[in-house]
Amino acid sequence: MATSGLFVPSAIVVATTLVAMGVLVLTWLTLRPHVAALTNARTYGIAAAWALPLVVARPLFSGDVWSYLAQGLTAAGGLDPYRLGPAQALGSASVVTQHVSHYWVGTPAPYGPAWLTMSRAVALVAGDRLTASVLLYRLLALAGVVLIAWALPRLARRVGASPTGALWLGLLNPLVLWHLVAGAHNDAIMLGLMLAGMELALAGLSGAAMPGWLRFAAGAAGWLRFAGGAAGWLRFAAGAALLTVAANIKVVAAAAVCCLAAAIARRHPRAAVALLAGAAAGTVLLSTVAGFGWLPALRGSTTVYSWMAPTTAIGLLIGVVVGTHVTATAVAIANVVGAVICAPVVVRLLAAVYRGRIDPLRGLGLIFVAAVLCGPVVQPWYLLWAVLPLAASARGRRERSAVAAVSAVVAMLVPPFASGVAALVVGYLIAAAVLGAALLTLGQWPEWTDGMIRIGGRQRGVRDHIRRGTSKIPLPQARILPTLFFTSKTNFRNGKEPSMSWYPSIDLQRAALRDEVAMPLGGRPAIQHENQRSDLGSGRYRR
Repeated sequence: MATSGLFVPSAIVVATTLVAMGVLVLTWLTLRPHVAALTNARTYGIAAAWALPLVVARPLFSGDVWSYLAQGLTAAGGLDPYRLGPAQALGSASVVTQHVSHYWVGTPAPYGPAWLTMSRAVALVAGDRLTASVLLYRLLALAGVVLIAWALPRLARRVGASPTGALWLGLLNPLVLWHLVAGAHNDAIMLGLMLAGMELALAGLSGAAMPGWLRFAAGAAGWLRFAGGAAGWLRFAAGAALLTVAANIKVVAAAAVCCLAAAIARRHPRAAVALLAGAAAGTVLLSTVAGFGWLPALRGSTTVYSWMAPTTAIGLLIGVVVGTHVTATAVAIANVVGAVICAPVVVRLLAAVYRGRIDPLRGLGLIFVAAVLCGPVVQPWYLLWAVLPLAASARGRRERSAVAAVSAVVAMLVPPFASGVAALVVGYLIAAAVLGAALLTLGQWPEWTDGMIRIGGRQRGVRDHIRRGTSKIPLPQARILPTLFFTSKTNFRNGKEPSMSWYPSIDLQRAALRDEVAMPLGGRPAIQHENQRSDLGSGRYRR
């Protein structure tokens, strides 16, 4: 708008972007009843179609990518990014410093040595060229998203959940699009390495002895045992290495190392010890290269109050009520109370994982839930720490619905760019009115509701339509945004995989779904994996 010479009020711009965001969020939610008919390949195609426009866009929803670039340039210049902020290292006249948020312009890097090594490599390649640097950071983020797409369905099968359900709830989640793709956050590569490492490590576990030369390399004959001999050992080692790198991008990924160690400790105690020792050794090695300054620098992110963090919000509220002179003390006390509450919760969850009461993915997701609720700093993309593990482990409809509802709400909390308070308030009101009117209009259309079909204000079961000889029930919702989802028609012929087309209907008489899903007529889709238990070592299910 600025380059065209047209003046558009900020409120209108905010409202337009929020409406576009709301349409995609609603489309994602509308896709949920059709997840059973999707294949993994089709889900990947939808994710690519949704992400492609964001790949070529400027950084949205956050300016953290400029901080990454400033820290990488600082390291490439021989300075210590753990001691110097962008303004101190590059100077206030630097074009990169001018792009960094004023909140972080004087803050040293709070990230681990692995991320600083990556940022330094980007700076060496692109220098201070902004466009080239953003593209390189976005490639790193896309690599993380690809790892997430690879790991989610495999982890879901391992714990007895629906693979396509995991991809819908995780990969297609609007938070992934907003903050991992458009925002190019380093959480993308951290989460991708973390989930891929969990899958590789669990796939490598077994009871077969590893070869003698590998036993010798491990330090003691017969000290470790894995399936598939050397191949199993290598998978486990590769998974442990990915987890170590993830924890050295952001330290929160160390929770995945702890969960995996707790999960395998009963059956493979020496493997659990080797995992923890290897992660510690890898951290020391990476810190030797990039420096150990990241440990004291971790507190840098708490220098700015985060209103989304419940504990910090309580402290800020106390400051508003009592007086601003007590705000800092109130926030500090509230954060300490949150840490005191969080610590025993994490210990109990790790104990539950160790005893086999919950799988390591669910344990990891719940640990991150506790960290987000009790931590001093919360950003919208932090929610993905919990959402992605829970997406892979959710076996019930209520679990998936709860995670989806929270994701949808948080996805609409932050607009893609900063604006004034008045523009935000007016923009949200306009967007709410537009989306509300659209929902009221679409509410008159046929829709799936708990296995029923709503037509003209009445609910009629699928079985009734089949008895009346109605083989195809139209679904006009499929015409809303045909470029955004491709689930308009599903045919099931001769027990083969579902075939997709653009015709907006569902063949109800041929609703014999593939082996992952059973669809009772007139009832809710029942995922057969929900009541199955899994052997984490072999990935086989027990019915």
